[in-house]
Parts: sequence; C-alpha cells; structure tokens
Amino acid sequence: MLALLCGSTHAIGRASAAVDDCGYPVVQVPAGCTGCHGAPPLNGKHGKHPANNRCYRCHGQVIDSSFTFLPTNLHNNGTIDYAVGCSSCHGWNQGVSPPQNLKGECGQGLDGVGAHKAMRMSATPVHQVACSNCHVVPLSTWAPGHIHDNGTAEVVFSGLAKAGGAQPVWNGTTCKNVYCHGATLKGGNYKEPAWKDTSGAASRCGACHSLADPDNNTAADCSTCHPGTVASDRSILPLGDHLNGVIDITGVQK
Repeated sequence: MLALLCGSTHAIGRASAAVDDCGYPVVQVPAGCTGCHGAPPLNGKHGKHPANNRCYRCHGQVIDSSFTFLPTNLHNNGTIDYAVGCSSCHGWNQGVSPPQNLKGECGQGLDGVGAHKAMRMSATPVHQVACSNCHVVPLSTWAPGHIHDNGTAEVVFSGLAKAGGAQPVWNGTTCKNVYCHGATLKGGNYKEPAWKDTSGAASRCGACHSLADPDNNTAADCSTCHPGTVASDRSILPLGDHLNGVIDITGVQK
C-alpha cells in the first residue's frame, strides 16, 4: 500500500462498546492512520473510495482487523496492494450483495441496501434471483462505469428484468416495466414497487398479474394450466417454473 514514511507506528484499533446497524462493534481508527492518508481515503486513483474504515476488507494482506500491520512488508512498498472481490466492497460477510452497502451499513431504508436482501434471500427458492438478473455486473473491479467519482451506483438493467421485451426504468425510487414485476402480464396491483419497500407486498400473488383465468374466473384452479409453477392451493412451487422468463401452460412453455 503506497504511503509516505511517517516515522510513526500504528496504534492498535479498538472496537467501541457501540454496535452499528449490522450488529458489529463500531471500529475506531487509530490516530496514526491519518498521518499519510485519510481513513478511509475518500478519493483515489480510480475514483471515490468507499467511506468504509474496515481497511482489512480489501487490504487484508497488509493490515488486520485490529489495524496492526502484517509482517509481509507490503505497506509503504510503492504500490497499492489489495485483494478485491465483489463482497469486499458490498455485501461482505453477509453475502455477495447488500445488506451491507459500500459504507458497511445494513439499514434497509438506505439506497445501497433497499430490497437486495428480499430478492437475494427470498424464502421461496425460485424467487432468489442472481445479481445479473437485475442489472449489469462488471467483469472486473476497474471495468468502465463500475466505480464513479460521485459515489453513486449506475443501474443498467439486464437479464431476467428485460425478458419478454420488457423495458425497465428506474427513477430513483421505484422500478417500472420490469419483467419480474409483471411488465408483460395483464393485471397486477403493485407493478411499480418502491425500492425501499421490504414488506413483501411486491412478491404477493396478484401484485404482478391478475388472479383469474382467461374467462375472468377468479376461483379457477391455477395449477390445472400451470402445473410447473403453482400448486393446487395456489402456493408457488419452491423449485418450480415461476419467474423464469417464460409462461408454462400445461407443460408447454410459451
């Protein structure tokens, strides 16, 4: 990690009695860390550095969780040494995607957290979607467009979100015209879900499409025509065909 030789040694960082909104002890950065660079350094070579002071998440071969340098002679060696994977910056030890945002926060009312957990960890396995089913996932850390100087995320819809010719739109608060939320289907009473709504309303039956057969019979047995998707009690089959990009009708997918 590139730094000027300050002639000082790092004090050992201490965790305070307080915990953050993820339930982890709040980390106090030793005063010596800021002698040569910010902790964290909010601006750097590749853009804005995440405002996260758990340095070891990305620089674990240089420094440990107590802010003690590791005996590998990597600090102050003329280069920036890091080991970055998807979960180094977002998600961390709670999964590849948030509930931990870039700052290490877990509050669902935050833009960087929102409904990530609801989609990635749904109680219904068939509703657990991969990151690329919603938005473009960069192939590398420094891929163009991945890290912005303004610290915001660019949402470029991809995969399942655009199935069936859907044209998703994100306005900063809600999602619209998303395949997963019924863009190509008739009916539905919650087709433009709010990103920070984690009530489960967006995944309830009737949110994305009507609950009637073509003859408008609301008491119809859905499983008769959609046996690969729903059970006779109208519950979604855990490992069925629901939300897979096509409509299954009596064993024939359209």
